[in-house]
Amino acid sequence: MRTKLASMEIVLNHFLMSIKERKKVADKKERKIMNTDEMKRLYIKVAKEYYSRENRDFTIDENNQNYLNLLCKYFSRDIEFETIHRGELRKGLLVIGNPGTGKSSSFKIIQMISKIYGLQSLWFPIVETKKVVEKFNVEKNKDSIIENYSIGTFCFDDLGSENEANNIHVWGSKEDIFIRILENRYDEFIAKNTKTFITTNLSLIQIEKRYGSRVRDRFVSMFNLIELNGTSRRF
Repeated sequence: MRTKLASMEIVLNHFLMSIKERKKVADKKERKIMNTDEMKRLYIKVAKEYYSRENRDFTIDENNQNYLNLLCKYFSRDIEFETIHRGELRKGLLVIGNPGTGKSSSFKIIQMISKIYGLQSLWFPIVETKKVVEKFNVEKNKDSIIENYSIGTFCFDDLGSENEANNIHVWGSKEDIFIRILENRYDEFIAKNTKTFITTNLSLIQIEKRYGSRVRDRFVSMFNLIELNGTSRRF
């Protein structure tokens, strides 16, 4: 009982402290429990700070309300994500939507929450898919790039924006390395429950056209598909 009370006290202190003060205590003890309401409050607070850096306002409206609700339930591991929304907490997230709707920003905000509040369970690297291809093109040991991004939790930002890699096959065609990475990550998901997060402007039909039916079929097993509606919020 004392342990539970102490944990609740830590939670309250986190809300009352400034960001600078929270950073000092974040590494002392990671909170193990966060309900959806707490996650939503943290998300809104950090989102306002995130967007203010770009001189933009953070707003919740009919286009992103459902998405943000699902996102917070997912990362707080709320069982309602499964019982009400029919998702699966063991899977990763595939977020589809138009450019500028806030897909990438939403994952960066979760990453910021992890840093500020010392929540290691929410931490994951975010990498643009085009940056992965750029590394692949300049790296001599190209298999090491494939291996690096095939294991561990990752968020791959803007899938489909990357060019085909500069790895010429015998038949003269370049290689779409994300076919290999995604297939490898499917194997990791099956063997170790390794999660993958993806943002993309592509539809499932476009994903299948770009990466093949094999990858598309694996996406059904690997991901909860969530759509972020609306048009660009950048202007």
